[in-house]
Amino acid sequence: MFKSFEKKFIGRKIHILFRLSMAHVRAEMKKLGFGAGDYGFLVILFLDEGLSQEELSRKMRVDKSYTARALAKLEKAGMVERRPDPEEYRIKRVFLGRKAREIEPQFFQILKTWHKVLVKDIESDHLAQLQTGLEQMIKNAEAWLGLLKTEK
Repeated sequence: MFKSFEKKFIGRKIHILFRLSMAHVRAEMKKLGFGAGDYGFLVILFLDEGLSQEELSRKMRVDKSYTARALAKLEKAGMVERRPDPEEYRIKRVFLGRKAREIEPQFFQILKTWHKVLVKDIESDHLAQLQTGLEQMIKNAEAWLGLLKTEK
């Protein structure tokens, strides 16, 4: 029964793609001085610096303790800085550190190169459909798991 389903099971394909992506990212990010698990935080901060730790957890879809550990590691490496919110002292805002700014061009080149590998030979209209489909799958999964929250 599973053999006939296996060819249609998109979750398996996504899992394989994730594992391949992480293997690439792990090797490349190690050259820049941090781990593959941390790069997602940097991507978000390069795009939207000054978020709270809670906002980062929500955007990464991870728990707060994972975020705290990852940020402590990135802070120790000089990649991020945590500063108190000027209006709410209990909130820590996260900013890029000097080292992150230094590696920004190489960091995004790694991501762009991998993107090109992934979308090679996929026509733009199919790629647009794929993007839309993946976004819908994320929404479906979050709704199913009760995680769907509106972002600010």
